[in-house]
Amino acid sequence: MTAVDWAEKAARQHARPSDPALDFCLWPYEPPKAAGPDALRSAALLYQSFTLADVGPKMAAICDALIDAWGRFQTVWGMKWGAAGPSWEFYFYDYDRANRRLGIADFLRSTDGLLNCDLPAPDDVPYFMFSVEVTPDHLDGAPLDQIDIYIGNPGSDVSSGICYGQTAKGRHLRNFYFFFDGQRHQKDIVDKLTESAYLPQTGLDLDQMIWPEMRSAQTIVVANKQTRDSLYFSRINAKQLARFLHRLHFPNQLRDYLAENHDKLDHHLYDVGWDYDIGGSGEIIPVKGSFYGLL
Repeated sequence: MTAVDWAEKAARQHARPSDPALDFCLWPYEPPKAAGPDALRSAALLYQSFTLADVGPKMAAICDALIDAWGRFQTVWGMKWGAAGPSWEFYFYDYDRANRRLGIADFLRSTDGLLNCDLPAPDDVPYFMFSVEVTPDHLDGAPLDQIDIYIGNPGSDVSSGICYGQTAKGRHLRNFYFFFDGQRHQKDIVDKLTESAYLPQTGLDLDQMIWPEMRSAQTIVVANKQTRDSLYFSRINAKQLARFLHRLHFPNQLRDYLAENHDKLDHHLYDVGWDYDIGGSGEIIPVKGSFYGLL
């Protein structure tokens, strides 16, 4: 198969005035500015990120298949970076739940022959979203052994969700997510962060978690996962995204691309997230970061 020129593919992601402004929950937001004549869609960052692992035509075929099945701007992508290298997660929303238009069975059909997956499709579960993480190994034929499904978590004053992993052995609890208004719920955010089985109860510097440059985030999400907690900053600008990529040590190739194309990408708001561990002296140690956009 012919190699993919990802830089050229990224350059062709021209934004249009009719493009929707949607965050990583597919909720609409007010853009920080109008898209200019040479503006790019956020998918340009996704395609540029594929150069990091030198992924080939199979990834291009997967992206095209998802656009064909779900439509443009209906799939959220997350580019992840950590010690294991890059991976990409694709998220599929339908808030009609049991009355959804498309589900996991449709994903498996649309990627048949592209991804090696024999998992069942639990489309009887009233999930509002499911996601699939794709690594370079999956593109080389390794079995896709987990699909995550997300259901609601009623009974809270803030939006909340529960994630389960579907494997060949069944389902297991993965994590809980809580969405806070970044400005109105500041005390609640601190309370949720510090009610943790992992954080030290004394000497904690919250600036290591709620970074000063991220305090203007419209939404802050706290996630309780199996072995650690995570924090997400939603609806941040391109300058804040650049700071995030720096803090989480994303490759220079991607950071340089964002810097060079800042003016073409700063009409979007972005969403980012990171997992962290706790050091021996109580310091917060970033483990893995991710940022999001629309396919």
